[in-house]
Amino acid sequence: MRKRWTEERRLQREQADWIVGFLRENGPTTTREIIDAMKRQEIPVQAHIISRALRKSPFVVCVEKIEIDGQQQSVWAFHVDEE
Repeated sequence: MRKRWTEERRLQREQADWIVGFLRENGPTTTREIIDAMKRQEIPVQAHIISRALRKSPFVVCVEKIEIDGQQQSVWAFHVDEE
């Protein structure tokens, strides 16, 4: 019987959690700044993990789009709905 969480999936989940935690502490930041921070922490940069963390997390929102060096960048922030 196969384990529910393979080692690869567990590592991907940890990386996605790190991205959300980074935004909580340092946001709002651009996608480029998130990638730079991952490289500084020696975390593998994988586009599908970054995309999943930014788009699927209920705590991460895109607050604006800006242009840097002719490229459009999204600015992401950690956000909790306060009711």
